[in-house]
Amino acid sequence: MAFIQSNKKKWLSIIAAFFTIHLAGSIGSIYTQNIWMYVLDIGAVFVFGIFVYKMLKEKDSYAIDLEKEIKKHKETYAELEASRVNLQNVFDSIDVAIWSHNLQTNKLLITSGIEKLYGYPLQSFYDDVDLWKKVIHPDDLEITIMRAADIEKGIINTSEYRILRPDGDIRWIQDRGIPFLNDKGELIDFNSILIDITERKHAELTINQMAYFDELTGLPNRNGFMETFEQKMNEVDLKQGNLALLYLDLDRFNVLNDTLGHSFGDLLLQKVADLLKLTVAGKGQVFRRGGDEFLILLEFKDVAEVITVAEEIICSFTKPFLLSGKEVFTTPSIGISLYPGNGSDSDTLLKRADAALYQAKDRGRNTYQFFTEQHDGKMERRLNLEHGLRKALKKNELFLVYQPQVQFHTKKITGVEALLRWNKDSEGIISPGEFIPIAEDTGMILPIGEWVLKNACLQGYKWHQNGFDELLISVNISVRQLLEESFVSRVEQILTETHFPASSLELEITESTTMESLEETLPVLNRLREKGIRISIDDFGTGYSSLTYLRQLPVDTLKIDKMFIDDILTDPKAGAIVKTIIDMGHNLSFHVIAEGIESCKQIDFLLEQGCMYGQGYHLFKPLKPEELEKHLQENMVIN
Repeated sequence: MAFIQSNKKKWLSIIAAFFTIHLAGSIGSIYTQNIWMYVLDIGAVFVFGIFVYKMLKEKDSYAIDLEKEIKKHKETYAELEASRVNLQNVFDSIDVAIWSHNLQTNKLLITSGIEKLYGYPLQSFYDDVDLWKKVIHPDDLEITIMRAADIEKGIINTSEYRILRPDGDIRWIQDRGIPFLNDKGELIDFNSILIDITERKHAELTINQMAYFDELTGLPNRNGFMETFEQKMNEVDLKQGNLALLYLDLDRFNVLNDTLGHSFGDLLLQKVADLLKLTVAGKGQVFRRGGDEFLILLEFKDVAEVITVAEEIICSFTKPFLLSGKEVFTTPSIGISLYPGNGSDSDTLLKRADAALYQAKDRGRNTYQFFTEQHDGKMERRLNLEHGLRKALKKNELFLVYQPQVQFHTKKITGVEALLRWNKDSEGIISPGEFIPIAEDTGMILPIGEWVLKNACLQGYKWHQNGFDELLISVNISVRQLLEESFVSRVEQILTETHFPASSLELEITESTTMESLEETLPVLNRLREKGIRISIDDFGTGYSSLTYLRQLPVDTLKIDKMFIDDILTDPKAGAIVKTIIDMGHNLSFHVIAEGIESCKQIDFLLEQGCMYGQGYHLFKPLKPEELEKHLQENMVIN
C-alpha cells in the first residue's frame, strides 16, 4: 500500500511540472510571439502525453500484478485447506484424538477423533469435561492419580488404560499428556494425544499366551513355571515356608501315542491336564513341561501334605479315560524335590525331581519317589548315557555280535540272534540292559533299531554268499518300531537294498509289550508274515499270553525265557512250566527254542521234554562276525 501511495506522488509531481512548463510556454508565446516558445509549449504537451501513456500502462501492469497476487493467495488458501482436510482424515483414520485446554482462558479444544475412540458425541466432552475420566475402567483408575501428579509437576506422562464405551466394548487407550507451566511453576496449559491401542494390546496378550501357556492344555508352560517358581520361592522365603515340586510323567505314554495315534494322544493329555487341575485344586498349581510331562508346585508346612497330594494323584488315575467312546488306562510316575531342602534354584530342583522320577520308574512305575542324594548320581549317569547314545551312531560306537542257535541232537548252528553292543568312547562297553531302556524311553530306538536291522541283513547276505545260505538271522524289534506307520515298507526296502531273502529273516518281539497293543500290532505282524518274514516271540512265559492270543498271532517261534531255564533242575514248578510251554508250542506247530542254557544237564532235560533247539553261554557266547564264521566253516558243528 505504501508503494502505491509513493507512485501516486511521483505522477502528481510529474503532471504538476509539465503543467507549469506548458503554462509558461503558452504565456511566453502570447507575449513574445517567439517561435521557440511555441516549440517549448508543443514539446511539453508531447512529452506530457508520453508520460500520461506510461502512467496508464503502468497502472494496467499494477492491476495485472494485483490479480496475480490475489490468484496466488487463493491457491495458497486452497492448498492449506486441502492440507487441513488431509490432516483431519489422517487423524480420523488412525484413531487419534487431541485434547487441548488453556487453563488461563479456560478455552477447550477437542478434535472429532474422540468420538471414534470413546463412542460418545463430541459435544458430550464439552458439556462434561470430566467425561473422559468417568468412563475409565474401575481397575485402571489408580493410573489417573499417578498421571495427575506428574502433570501438576510439568512432567510429560504417557499412560495406558482401558475405557468402557456406551456399547459395552472395552478399548485400550494410550494417553500422552504434555503440560506447560509458567515461571511460577503453575500449570497454565495442557495438551493430550489419545490413541486407540486395543489391537496392539490384543497382540501382546496373544504373544504372552503363546510364550507362557501351553496351546494344547491351556496350562502354564515351562516359561510360565519358571516365572511362577521364582516368585513362589521369594514368597516362601519371606514367611519361612516350603515348596514341593512334583515332576509327573505318564507311564508308557509313547506306546499309547503310537498305538492310538497322535490325535488320541493329544486328547489324553488334555484329559490328564483337567484331572490334575481338579485333583490339586486349592493346594497347588499345575504346569505342562512338554510331551507327557507335568509339573506341580505345592506350598506346604509338613511333608505329609505332599505325600497326601501325591497319593491322591496316583489314586485319581485308577479310573479309565474316555477318549471318543474308548476307555484308555494310564498311570503316573512322580518324582518330588523340596525347596529349600533339595536346592536353592529352579534348575537344580527340576533336575533333582527328574532324578527322583526315574527312581520311581525303576521301582515299577505308578508310584512317587522323593529325591535323595543317591538319586542324583543315578540321574547324572542316565543323562550322560543319553547324551552319548545320541552321538553313538555318528561316531560308529555301536556294533553287532551274534549268538548261535543250535540244534541239540546234530550240534549244528541253524541260526544266529543279532545282539546290539555299545563301545562308548572313553568308557568302554556299556551293558545293553542299561542303554536299551534309555533308547526306548527317548525314542532313539527307532533310528538305532533300523541300523541294527540293516546291518544284520548285510552280514547275513555275506554269510549266504559264502555258502551258509540256510542260516537264519534273528533281529529284536521294539514295539515302537512295530507301530511306526512305515515300518513294513522300510523292512521291505532294507531287504531289497541288502539282497537278503525275507525267508531267512526272523523278527523277535517281546510277549508283554506286544500283547499290550495287540489290536494295532496284529495287522502289522500279518503283513510281515505275508512277505515271508518269520515272527518269533521272545521271553515267552514272562507275560500274559493266552492260547487265544497265540492262535491269532502269525508266530513261527517261541523262545522260552532264561528265568525258567535257570531253575528247571531244582524247581519242579519251573520244570513243569517249561514242559507245558514246549508241549503247547509243538501242539500249535511252533518252533521252540530255549534261551540261557548254561549246562549239559539243562540240555538233557530239554531233550527229554522234546525241545530240540537252544542258545546260551554253554553252547556259544555272542561272537563277532569273523569269530562266528570260523565255526560256520567247521561245518557248523560244535566241538
